[in-house]
Amino acid sequence: MTEAEARQLLRDCGGFGGLEAWIAGRRWKTAPSGWDVTGELQGWQFRIDVVAGSLRISAGVPGGGDPAVWVVTR
Repeated sequence: MTEAEARQLLRDCGGFGGLEAWIAGRRWKTAPSGWDVTGELQGWQFRIDVVAGSLRISAGVPGGGDPAVWVVTR
């Protein structure tokens, strides 16, 4: 999946009160299996991984233990 396709999927999914749209609008840095989202939202940092044509979003605070993880599908 390309970055443009991933951003469109996040904009279109409509979940979590606009969080995915916020992520889609941020800058991303390329990572081995996806992207790291630059900046943070209320202390939360986000990572996007491409998994079987879907996106796995991980959100956590530095040093905060296990991240919250959810999948956005087409």
